[in-house]
Amino acid sequence: MSAAPKKATANAAAPRRDYDRRKKRGPIRRTGRPLWRQPMLLGLAVLLLGGGAGGGWWAWREGWLVEVQNRIDAASRSIVGAITPFKLADVTVEGRDYVERSAILAALNVKPGDSLLGVDLQASRQRLEAIDWVAGATVERRLPDTLYVTLRERRAVALWQNGQEYTLIDRNGRTVRASRMPPGAESLLLLGGAGAPEHVGELLLLLAYEPALTRQLRAAVWVGQRRWNLVLNNGVEIWLPEEDAVAALQQLAKLEERHKLLSREYGVVDLRLPDKLYLRKRGPGDASSGPV
Repeated sequence: MSAAPKKATANAAAPRRDYDRRKKRGPIRRTGRPLWRQPMLLGLAVLLLGGGAGGGWWAWREGWLVEVQNRIDAASRSIVGAITPFKLADVTVEGRDYVERSAILAALNVKPGDSLLGVDLQASRQRLEAIDWVAGATVERRLPDTLYVTLRERRAVALWQNGQEYTLIDRNGRTVRASRMPPGAESLLLLGGAGAPEHVGELLLLLAYEPALTRQLRAAVWVGQRRWNLVLNNGVEIWLPEEDAVAALQQLAKLEERHKLLSREYGVVDLRLPDKLYLRKRGPGDASSGPV
């Protein structure tokens, strides 16, 4: 009867020794590393506790999630700024004739020292193409420190004189105040009259019907918001009608071919009335010669 309790005591001691061994080894961890040696958790703890009691109270009051996110973002920016080897030092622009450099820099929205890898090339290109005089653009990184911009500008077809100011115009009537007059600007068609830029497309279409006359053209004046006066290189003025200007110009071309009207003593060729042509001699005070 006395052997039974001794056997029960021996069996009970075995699991106690196993428990002791587990206790000495410490709690089982899935990572195999102490929690205090895990950088991510340690960094989060530092961010949460870095503000001290005052910071903790502010985080609790304003929303601790917002505070944690702000601190993580700030730490990330600091780390990226410290380790990036590619900092912007120069912006190179190719193909710029009309657009102001300040407008390009404003569209790129960069400054020296910015991370070159952090520049959004697609967004930069879209902002550049939003500039009126830019038809297309590309933006590239040129490591280690350069942003390279290539512009395709709209081409000027005329120069509009408005008082003492001159403005370049493309074929769609867009205007631009150039930082400098590009080479060849003196050969552009000179426009005058209020509202002329908005009608330059119509003028170019009209002139396309008679290229021989177009080659002699020096200037065009938009008159009364309704019609054109053309001025040739030799000073002869052609007054076109408000309607059927193409037919009037074609009639003049035929007469010029037969009679050389534009190279004679006439200073004004008036085509404003249908089926009639008025010629005015050169010089002030000379009356027109009457209908032809």
